[in-house]
Order: sequence, then structure tokens, then C-alpha cells
Amino acid sequence: MVLTDGAPIPESDQDIHDLMLRLRGHLMQLGALAPDRPSAVAKAIEVAWAHEALVPEIHAQALMLLAKFASAARTVFWELRAEGSLCEHSPRCPSASASDHLAASVHLACPEAGWSVLCNGLILFENTGYLLPSGDVVGPRRPLPREAVTT
Repeated sequence: MVLTDGAPIPESDQDIHDLMLRLRGHLMQLGALAPDRPSAVAKAIEVAWAHEALVPEIHAQALMLLAKFASAARTVFWELRAEGSLCEHSPRCPSASASDHLAASVHLACPEAGWSVLCNGLILFENTGYLLPSGDVVGPRRPLPREAVTT
């Protein structure tokens, strides 16, 4: 809600404070899943903890701080998803860096748009191409049609 273009801007300092507390709570829950994780996760959590969820008195500064909290929560969420740490399947889905990463379960399907998000954060397109959580693109892997043989 905070990072989406066109999302409503919180009108009062109390609204901003409430959203920061919610985001901080999400970060605490995600952080518990990531005690010794890579630097991107640690840095995102550190950014959030450094600001202590205090709302600055200037409304514009408070909105900027809220955006930092939201960005940190999103970073932690996608890093943990890419590692497979948020997978609740048994056995766990392979991480985005595993060689069998396409075997992960579908987390969110949007067939009308032609894509699905796998449990490990990969975005899989109907043309068999996909986008890794790191932003790397893997092109379609459909076999080319065979040429007609004339005799």
C-alpha cells in the first residue's frame, strides 16, 4: 500500500505512525526467519531498526521514513522468498538459486495475464520464460517447431 503508485497518502501523523508500527511488526516476524542472512536482508532490517518507528514532526519526512520501512519489508520478504525460507510446503520448494528452481509450487497464478509467481519468487510466464528475484531474465525455452520435410 505504501509503495504502490496511486496509493492513498496517509493523511494524519497517527495514520503514518500506525503504518510504521505494522511494517515494523512485519519486519520483526520476517527477521525472526532471517537471523543470519545475507547482507541485503540484514541491511533492510538494520534500516528499519535504526529509525525506531518514531514519527518525525514534519509530515513529508514521516512519509519518507514510512517509504523506507515499506521498502525494507519488501526487500526482506523477496530475499526470504527467493531463498525458499517462506515456503510452507513439505518438502520445501527449491530456492530460486537451486538448479531445479522451476519445480517450486505456484504461489500466485494470474493465467489471464499469462504469468504466475512461484513459491521461491520466480515469475514464470506462459511462454516458458521467467524472471528471477534478482531481476535476471531467462528467455523462453519452448522448442522450435520442426520444419516440414518434403520428399
